Amino acid sequence: MILPKPPGTAAGPAIDLRLVVESPTQCARILYMPTLPVADARAQFSRLVEEATTTHERFEITRSGQRVAVLLGADDFDSLRETIAVLGDTDLLRDHIEGAAALEAGDSLDAEGLRQAMRSAGRLPSAK
Repeated sequence: MILPKPPGTAAGPAIDLRLVVESPTQCARILYMPTLPVADARAQFSRLVEEATTTHERFEITRSGQRVAVLLGADDFDSLRETIAVLGDTDLLRDHIEGAAALEAGDSLDAEGLRQAMRSAGRLPSAK
């Protein structure tokens, strides 16, 4: 769904609303992705790259009104690739879900607790 920018915001391209669900236990959140024609993106390329890098903004690029590309920062792209890798590996995904459940249940250590556990296991030298 393409909507104009909300009142009171800087003039600019329309905003594309996308619904993103982060996990089944979390609420969905709506992300705003500015949409701009290829000619505008070309004219503003340096600024868009800087904004994508520093603010993690993503830009949808259109040609003749059709969505053709998305500009996003390299860190965000790497994060998406890692997420896809985790979701595609059932063992890794299961481990992640079990770890998140353990954290929610309070099964965690602070830095000192971890240090003591590692010393007890012989994986860290004793404190002097």
